Amino acid sequence: MKSFKIFFLALVVLFSGSSALAQGSGKVVKVSTGESVYKIKRGAPVQIAVVIEVDSGYHINSNRPAEKYLIATALKIERVAGLTATPIIYPKAKLQKFEFSEKPLSVFEGKAVLKLSVRALPTLAVGSHTLSGKLTVQACNNQQCLRPQTIDVSIPLQVE
Repeated sequence: MKSFKIFFLALVVLFSGSSALAQGSGKVVKVSTGESVYKIKRGAPVQIAVVIEVDSGYHINSNRPAEKYLIATALKIERVAGLTATPIIYPKAKLQKFEFSEKPLSVFEGKAVLKLSVRALPTLAVGSHTLSGKLTVQACNNQQCLRPQTIDVSIPLQVE
């Protein structure tokens, strides 16, 4: 009976220690757009901002991580007929040394704003549209990394 209690206690310790890894990065990374609705005129470009906010004490790898094994922050925008989009412009990353890394890592902390330009073609219907995307991130602190997560991004557009 005593060995069963020790075994049970060991299981509790083992699984409680892995709970941080099981927690997704979306718990500490929030995503929004710079505007509640982007107004866009057919034929004219509009600049769109996707705002990433990382909780204090955490960071996410930049879009160009320092090591191949690290998961890059990446925003993929889905194609929409009648809309063209430029490549994503990522902010300048911060090079920071952590206890677990031998060399500085390229990271985003706090607030990071990703930008792109979108143009509505003359064939796109006037009215409400949504530009959708997927943001992949992995949040880490000084001791561990959370599970990578892909977060849905919705960018509301009003075509005039």
